[in-house]
Amino acid sequence: MRNILAKELKIKFVETLNDIESFSYDEGNPFLIKIYEQKYFVFLKNVSPAYFKKSPDITRVQLPFSDHFDKIFKANIPFLILGYDVDNDTMVSWNPSKTKERLNAKNNVSLYSRNSLQSNINEKEFKTGVLSNGEKIILFRRENLGLFFEKLPILFLDNQIEIKVKVDVVSEPIEILYPDKLNEITDLHILDLISPLLEKNRVLEAVEVCTKYYSDKFPNMTFKEWFELIKSIYKTKVKF
Repeated sequence: MRNILAKELKIKFVETLNDIESFSYDEGNPFLIKIYEQKYFVFLKNVSPAYFKKSPDITRVQLPFSDHFDKIFKANIPFLILGYDVDNDTMVSWNPSKTKERLNAKNNVSLYSRNSLQSNINEKEFKTGVLSNGEKIILFRRENLGLFFEKLPILFLDNQIEIKVKVDVVSEPIEILYPDKLNEITDLHILDLISPLLEKNRVLEAVEVCTKYYSDKFPNMTFKEWFELIKSIYKTKVKF
């Protein structure tokens, strides 16, 4: 799967929307745009393989830890992460109501998709994928970016029937974890549970909470493996 330079990706984004009279944008990435009288912060990223040996179809974008996200946290403006698949010329969007709260949660936060979902998308089609944690992703052709922003207020509603364009609802969950090992904690509920413990340096208690929470799904994981996962989160919360 190919990648393009961030500058080229933004040029493609801007060129696709430039004919919309209400469209304007700022410099940088992430950057502020205004379209259809609504402001959004947008972060453009290439979609790349996740390199899961047992699940080669899984793709992802990765969000780095960055002080540049501070203004996004403080602003009451929706934040959109748009992944770009250059091979299929398609875009992936994750729920804006969920993505802002994951910024700077750790050194690298991964958002997942599937290569098979990113291909063969029809004209004016918005394809829906469901992640294993129940969150939706929306996939569409880059040429439909304008239509995406026009329909965005309803695209992530639970009632997908309200969408007026054709939608291919993919009921099969997108498995983002190894079958027997958890390589990254993305569940917001468990992150909320362990964050107060880590802020008080109670790392071992956080490990215990995780092992109990995931005991049914990952019974074969060792204490050391859980400890390494928690330690990676702990490092992002400790100021040296």
